[in-house]
Amino acid sequence: MLDEALNIAKKGLELPSQCQYSLGRWTKELAEELGDRSTALSAQIKAFEAQPSFEDYIAVQELAGTEWLTIKEELLRRLESYSGWGAQRQKVKIFLHESLIERAIAIVDRFSYDSELVHLVMKASITSHPDWVITNASHRAESIMDAKQAQYYHLAVEWLEKVKAAYLRSGQEQDWLNYLSSLKIKHGRKYKLMRLLAPLMPL
Repeated sequence: MLDEALNIAKKGLELPSQCQYSLGRWTKELAEELGDRSTALSAQIKAFEAQPSFEDYIAVQELAGTEWLTIKEELLRRLESYSGWGAQRQKVKIFLHESLIERAIAIVDRFSYDSELVHLVMKASITSHPDWVITNASHRAESIMDAKQAQYYHLAVEWLEKVKAAYLRSGQEQDWLNYLSSLKIKHGRKYKLMRLLAPLMPL
């Protein structure tokens, strides 16, 4: 009975449908239960192609074994063209997993939302792309400080923490101190901001 159900599901995956993702996941689980790794892999790939996600990418990788390097390139090509809901987040997570830092940066470079995702990319980029982190994070911090958005000063400081980390990681401690000094001169009368900046200042 289960073998028959698997055969029907396999045929279903060959047809165009709005349910390819859920059918692919279901078929993958049934194939694994029956010990059919090849079908499980094919079904999981179908699910990823229908709705790419980091979790499904990893599931394909775990099933692929020695075939992974070949399959991976096709999945990444499919991922590039995906524009469904949450596409940017899934792309970033997969690109960072594969150490494709520049492709992750390209996605979040001009993000005006989802700061959590931008922070995630900056954390991964501090060593390899410190200049991008410094430029991007300082711009985000300064836009808050210049607008005198006191209720968001804590967010500005979070961006400045990334700036500091990138300066120090790239051996530019004096440049960081100079930049911090310029901020103190410009924003010294914003007492709430100065208080929040205190932990970033040298003793």
